[in-house]
Amino acid sequence: MSLELSSAEEYALVFQQRIRSFREQLVLESKIRARQEDRISELPNAVLCHILSFVPTTKHVVRTSVLSTRWKNIWAYVPNLYLDDDEFSSSADFIAFVDRVLLVRDSSAIQRFHLHFNNCHAEHFSRIDGWISTAVRYNVVELDLSIDLEEDDMFELPISLLTCKTLKVLILSSMFIINMPTSVCYCFPSLEILHIHFTVTYRDKISMDLFHFPVLEYLSIDGDLGHNVLDFNISAPELKTLRIDLYSLDYLHDLYNFFIDAPKLEKLDLQERSLPNFNFNNTKSLVEANLYIYHDEDYVEEDSVNRATEFLAQISTVKYLSLSWSIYQACSVPAFDSLSKLRLVHSRSSYWWRTLMKLLERSPNLECLSIDDCSYQTRRQLDEEVIEQAANRAEEIEQAENGAEVIEQAENGAEVIDLTEQIAALVRTLNWVPPDSIPKCLPSHLKTISIKGFYGKGTIGYLDQMELIKYLLKNSSVLEKMTIYTPGLYMGTKEEFFDALSMFEWGSKTVQVEMIEKKFYQ
Repeated sequence: MSLELSSAEEYALVFQQRIRSFREQLVLESKIRARQEDRISELPNAVLCHILSFVPTTKHVVRTSVLSTRWKNIWAYVPNLYLDDDEFSSSADFIAFVDRVLLVRDSSAIQRFHLHFNNCHAEHFSRIDGWISTAVRYNVVELDLSIDLEEDDMFELPISLLTCKTLKVLILSSMFIINMPTSVCYCFPSLEILHIHFTVTYRDKISMDLFHFPVLEYLSIDGDLGHNVLDFNISAPELKTLRIDLYSLDYLHDLYNFFIDAPKLEKLDLQERSLPNFNFNNTKSLVEANLYIYHDEDYVEEDSVNRATEFLAQISTVKYLSLSWSIYQACSVPAFDSLSKLRLVHSRSSYWWRTLMKLLERSPNLECLSIDDCSYQTRRQLDEEVIEQAANRAEEIEQAENGAEVIEQAENGAEVIDLTEQIAALVRTLNWVPPDSIPKCLPSHLKTISIKGFYGKGTIGYLDQMELIKYLLKNSSVLEKMTIYTPGLYMGTKEEFFDALSMFEWGSKTVQVEMIEKKFYQ
């Protein structure tokens, strides 16, 4: 009996050992699977920091600390900080968060420091000053500073930022002051890119002196000036690209000024409601100018004509010119002797071709010509229009469900008939008048022509377009290629178009003419 009991105990002991071994095997396999499934945590710190640098905001980066002990302090090493008070319920919470992030951060450098404080008041300036100074101590390379200030407030950039030796990119979206210390001969010693964005303020006059930028290569100035008058003094010996895109009231444009000393400037991008006063100290290095001036041609004063004449004279050294601006008829166009590529964007008005002929007459070495109808959309414009139409349609449906009238009927049918007759009259109108002389570039240099936005018969401007094509084909003796882009002909076919072209006189025997149907370009 004792032998049987001993055997039973032995069997139980063996069974317990096997159970224990099985459990240990399960735990081991579970750990192995966990390690296999969480391979990211096994990556080096530098790789994890690089991954986290793509997370949109620092607030979300900090949340990764709860994943495991491995992740607890990784966020403090991430080189990019994105701090935005819109993610917090109050300014106090945001300030406390930024203070904590900068306090516990390790000694590694800050690559990008994005600080967006939209609910900012003057009482917070000293705190912001401290945050920026901390970023400077951590050798910040890119700083994006967006502060939404009250009407009379202006934020003064701290001295530590002005003298920062590591800062290469600076984006300012606020009203700010730069006060150079007398002990420093230049500021921003390493800054290469500067972007300034204005928001509407209620000051009478804004003056900004951007001097002593020894290595600045790219400067962008944009935003809405509202009712303010702007004076900008720019001195940058290494500046290569200047971009200006400002909105202001028409009557104020002749009251604000740009004084620019940039002897190495190569590219100028200008988008304005009307042309302001420009005074360039030196434009001999200027290669490219892209100008978009959307003024009202019906209201032109003598001062505007003089400004346009002086401005064109200052940029006459360019090799490439893109112009979306009907030069005033009274404006004197200088000689563009170096111009080899011209792009003219027009709105099918009755006078756009006169601007073209003025420029052709003054560009003896032109080789490439592009004529673009502004109504011929880019892919991005087409996508935006589709989205807008969808939103409008949704609003119409909602109004209809509420019993509102969606489509407004004309109260007087005669008004519709009158409008139709006016459009038909514009379609039949020919504004083209052949120039007295043939521009020198046509028989000797012009090799390629691109026409974007050809709509065909029955459309406004068609007759002018055909006469221009006829004139260019006849007088361009060395022309190699003419490409015509259409979103689709309103009337007629490609075959009928080429039949009409075959009746024209062609000055070049080797020119190839091609029509490409595209709903959008670029």
